[in-house]
Amino acid sequence: MLLGRILGWLLIALALLALGGDGLRWLESGMMGFIALGDFWARLDPPTYNLLQTIGQDYLPPILWDPGLATLLRWPAVAVLGLFGILLLVLFRRRAPKRRQRFGALS
Repeated sequence: MLLGRILGWLLIALALLALGGDGLRWLESGMMGFIALGDFWARLDPPTYNLLQTIGQDYLPPILWDPGLATLLRWPAVAVLGLFGILLLVLFRRRAPKRRQRFGALS
């Protein structure tokens, strides 16, 4: 549970980092545009991105790579990372402790 929440907050932080980079690029050029998840990943950690491409193209079935994962890597990083981060935070949220029911005169 704790690991899911930590990973969720990490993804939210990465989404905010991508949003900050998009904002800075907007201020510099005057054109608003969002960085794709694949480009963001390639700038953040090129070896793992190259490993993902190699594994995806060589070992995954073509139907999973080209319309599936490759499409996801072309979507805006802010949206993908933010959505997965919020999803993890909702799935692994802390639940309120259940109250015990009392029977008899003490209830």
